[in-house]
Amino acid sequence: MKLLKITPRLLWGILLSMIASLLNLYLPLLVRHFINLKQFAWSGLSKKVLLLGGLILIGNLLVSSLSDYLISSEGDRQVRQLRLRLQKQVLRLPQKYFDQQISGNLTSRIINDVNVLRSFLTETIPAVVTGSLTILGTMLITFSLDWKLTLLMLLVFPIDGLVTVPLGKISEVIADQTQSSLAALTGVTSESIKQIKTVKLNKAEEDVFAKNAREINKLYRLSLKGDRIAAMIGPLQSMLSFCLIMAVVLYGTLRVKSGSLSTGTLGAFMMYFFQIIGPINNVALFYSDRKQMLGATRKISEIINETAEETAGKEQLAVAPGSSLLRLDQVSFAYQDLPVLEKVDLEARSGEKIALVGATGAGKTTLANVITRLYPVAAGRISLNGQASTDFSLEQWRGFFSVVLQENTIISGSIRDNLTLGLNRKVTDQELWDVLALVRLEEYAKKLPKGLDSLLGESGKQLSGGQRQRMQIARACLRDFKFLLLDEATSNLDADTEKIIMTALDRLKRTKNCGQITIAHRLATIANSDRIYFIKNKTVVASGSHEELLEKVPDYRRYVHEQQLKEKR
Repeated sequence: MKLLKITPRLLWGILLSMIASLLNLYLPLLVRHFINLKQFAWSGLSKKVLLLGGLILIGNLLVSSLSDYLISSEGDRQVRQLRLRLQKQVLRLPQKYFDQQISGNLTSRIINDVNVLRSFLTETIPAVVTGSLTILGTMLITFSLDWKLTLLMLLVFPIDGLVTVPLGKISEVIADQTQSSLAALTGVTSESIKQIKTVKLNKAEEDVFAKNAREINKLYRLSLKGDRIAAMIGPLQSMLSFCLIMAVVLYGTLRVKSGSLSTGTLGAFMMYFFQIIGPINNVALFYSDRKQMLGATRKISEIINETAEETAGKEQLAVAPGSSLLRLDQVSFAYQDLPVLEKVDLEARSGEKIALVGATGAGKTTLANVITRLYPVAAGRISLNGQASTDFSLEQWRGFFSVVLQENTIISGSIRDNLTLGLNRKVTDQELWDVLALVRLEEYAKKLPKGLDSLLGESGKQLSGGQRQRMQIARACLRDFKFLLLDEATSNLDADTEKIIMTALDRLKRTKNCGQITIAHRLATIANSDRIYFIKNKTVVASGSHEELLEKVPDYRRYVHEQQLKEKR
């Protein structure tokens, strides 16, 4: 799979770079001609040589500048497209993929690894192409000038190869390890910053520092290895090149004294020699640069080749207005071959409030994730009004649900940004103020300098825990949905505020004729549900009203008693 492409714009840039290289090849010939002139007066042939040299220098400057811009801008354009492609792919990957990843690691792949590809496209490829042309052109010209001196100059190739090939293979391994280490460091650093509050409250600064230090030291050791290789390659190449230059100068001087070589030709040879040292090194390093590029390509390709969710592609199925029935029939789900849900049966209707209860780890949140198709079912069937969930596109199916999660889902941005997140319709300010009033945040928002456009900070740090939950509930209420799914959505609210919001949600349920599915531990939150599903041992063991379950299900009675004790503490 080609992540970056050789485009016409890039080819034009490389072509101009080749023209600049050819212009450079002509300069030593002019110098040779000028040195060999017997009279250096500002007239006649010497004047023409100097003027032509000046024009070549100016032309080279213009052509090189345009070439550099075309190549670098094309590289930036392709990197932009690749990053957009990666971002889009990452957003479409299934939840199970993220469960196994560190977010900072993915960030590093999108940023750092893509930079490696850009460097290869805009620096390595043009350098190798123009370098090869420069080397070839130099050899042809110098052979025409003096083949004996050219053969001596050609010794630079095997000598340079003896140095760069074995060390380049070591550099390749180090470069690959460095990219992986950099990704790991990005991951642990971003995680520690994101969880800084947890780190401080648990007095875990030293533990986190030690974890980060391990990655930093690992990267440092790899950098030192790379430094040692670079420290060896550079001086060795310089020393060998110097020895070869001395050999060319001494041999050339003897030839000049004997009259078999002109001074101008020797000067031209020296210019050509210095001119091809850089291209030779670029060509020699192509192998290791290519290996580093392939390593970055492999990591990026792994992300792109991951199977994405089918968010669209199916036609919108007609759903009759009015009451809806959500059914789960014998639904099972396993996470990494570990059973989490087994043969779950459940029903939820419009205008009805159901609750999912059970001990921690019973599978309540997983059940909510299965209902919204964050996770695919291993067996069984989920349906809406008799139509299988898989018959709907993922986008349409998730549109049936408005979800409020227990964890913080506030994004960096304003109140308006958070409330309208993902909405595909325009929302009036009055609608926003109405939902803020519903969750008792209207007064708070009106006190802020910019009102609805006030920034909330990263992950809503300007808000308290309870305010963040209420903001998420307000966001959910703006959507057009058939079922409101609350996963411990009021756990950070005091009892009075929770009662007010739950009353408001009951009113919203009647107004929109939607169903409400609540996951909660507080008895006050679940006791007035129309039906309660009690989950134990990965399945629904009983369902009914609060009173019915208390009377008929000992395990539920025990669960309620334990919750009462917890709430009294």
